[in-house]
Amino acid sequence: MLITRYGTIFGHAPLQTGRVHFVAPSSPYYIDGDQYDASNDNDGLHPTRALSTIAQAQTNAIANAGEVVMLLEGTHAHTATLRLNKAGVTYLGVRPSSASERHSPAVWGGVLPKTIVSFVGAAAPGLSIEADNIEIGFVTVRPAPTFSTVIFRNADPDGFYFHDFVIDFTLGQPSLSTIGIDFGYRADTAGLVGTSMSRLRQTTQRATAYISDFSILSRGAYGPGILTATADATVVNGRFHTRAGAWATAFAVATGTGYIFVKSCTWTGQALTAHGSQLDGTNAGIVSSKVTAHDCRFHPKQPGVNSPADNWTAGVLYMAECYEGNNNLNVPVGLFGLSTAYQTISSV
Repeated sequence: MLITRYGTIFGHAPLQTGRVHFVAPSSPYYIDGDQYDASNDNDGLHPTRALSTIAQAQTNAIANAGEVVMLLEGTHAHTATLRLNKAGVTYLGVRPSSASERHSPAVWGGVLPKTIVSFVGAAAPGLSIEADNIEIGFVTVRPAPTFSTVIFRNADPDGFYFHDFVIDFTLGQPSLSTIGIDFGYRADTAGLVGTSMSRLRQTTQRATAYISDFSILSRGAYGPGILTATADATVVNGRFHTRAGAWATAFAVATGTGYIFVKSCTWTGQALTAHGSQLDGTNAGIVSSKVTAHDCRFHPKQPGVNSPADNWTAGVLYMAECYEGNNNLNVPVGLFGLSTAYQTISSV
């Protein structure tokens, strides 16, 4: 009844069979102008009795029972890594009120999902995925500077589903150690600290993930928006956009990557030098890395960069119906960094 009753307010009704645990970003909070107090002493089972932390909602949820943690509108600020370690739990923010707000150019021009999960004040990675079949959607995530936004700790979780989200790098100073979805981060029980490519753990196990309908926002020299080490993943309908500066590698395929399918993704920027190697295989490292890109649109390549998808010497990259902005025709980059003309990528 709660999902049916409040679906019109919160914008969507997830497929679920368990309870819904509501979390407010602060206390007091407001629904339709009425004031309520958030507390972990509440049962959290009604929007007017919301909990005050995501961690408490996870504690209350039952694993693998179709339970949902609903994050109410606002900024949920964290000063430490949020460890999601209960299998089969779904975490959802407030869905944008209109289709035009979802992954339109406005998403990387200023309009973000209304539920924000922020780690800007933390000296640690953001979301740590530590169980199977975790779903996260309809959120903006802001990482701590020099740390990864999403990591995978200890286990190699299956069935990670991340959709309808924005990762926003732009509040912190540019750093190559600031990474988005970081499958290469497999911290052991010694801790969660580690910020460079050298901390990749060699493993024969891989996480599996489906990532869709997203934007990753940069403004210069950050690390990859997605790093696919030790993962099998499908990545669909994504945008990698830099508002300023040069983003050396927006999507990196690194050691241990298995099968990656990238479909209908776009790389954009507000200058011709906005991107380097946009789908990069420098660290692919092993022949078993197989990546397929279909129906993708790449930003015009920088001078001296051989291809938008560059540095493929070890792994295998297949491309079909992919295009790059046609810099040779002197066609300007259009509004929001979208090229106004594309040419076929004939080789990698």
